[in-house]
Amino acid sequence: MTARCPRVPGRIGRRSRPVGFVLSSLLGVGIGLGGCGSKSQSVSGNLEPTDAEFSVCSGTPAVHFAPGMSVRSTSGAYNLAIESAVTTLDDETQIPIPGIGVDTFAISVTAVTDGGVDAAAGGAAPAGLDVTSTMLPWMPVHMHGASSLPTVTAQSGGFNVAGLGFFMGGYWQVPLNLIPAGGTPDTATFSICIPDD
Repeated sequence: MTARCPRVPGRIGRRSRPVGFVLSSLLGVGIGLGGCGSKSQSVSGNLEPTDAEFSVCSGTPAVHFAPGMSVRSTSGAYNLAIESAVTTLDDETQIPIPGIGVDTFAISVTAVTDGGVDAAAGGAAPAGLDVTSTMLPWMPVHMHGASSLPTVTAQSGGFNVAGLGFFMGGYWQVPLNLIPAGGTPDTATFSICIPDD
């Protein structure tokens, strides 16, 4: 039997374990603690998931978060990029990466013209564009969504999407509606891997 490493404290989404599993795990941890590394590494005092924690997204189109990760809207008219992410854990601490907890994404939106990002936009959201969330963040593999809609507010250069309730690790889709002032509504969906804790 292979011992699992202890869980990172302060993470939302802990699952209860049967007593037998807990006792056998404690015995296994006691025996194998010398060879057991932390599931998360400290990077400038923050948690950084390991590759093993992303294994919950194997075989899916979900990608790991990196600042600036982007998607095109369905029509190809807009480019959306997650510039930063913050996760609030169950103990109210915050980490600067997406994770199990309540997440907030800062998203920039730029117009795309002639196959490229509109340089005239200068990184600012196109004038008159509204972004909303009318669909729950969704887990296609599990066929369920989050328990509440995130809130979207305008901010400099784009939008802030708050209240993303990622209650478990895995492949999540975050759909957004783009509503231009005088044009055709559009959509964009981020496929992101939330690492398992």
